[in-house]
Amino acid sequence: MIIREFGIKDVRYVNYRIALVGETAIRFLSIPAQESIVSYLEFT
Repeated sequence: MIIREFGIKDVRYVNYRIALVGETAIRFLSIPAQESIVSYLEFT
C-alpha cells in the first residue's frame, strides 16, 4: 500500500519534470527556428 502510493507520487513527479524540461527545450528550440524562418522568407 505504502509502496504503491509512493510509486504513484514518484511517477507524477517524474512526468512533471519531463514535461517541464520538454517545454523549456521546445521554447528554446522554437526561438531560433522562428528567426531562421523569418530570415528565409526575407531572402526568397
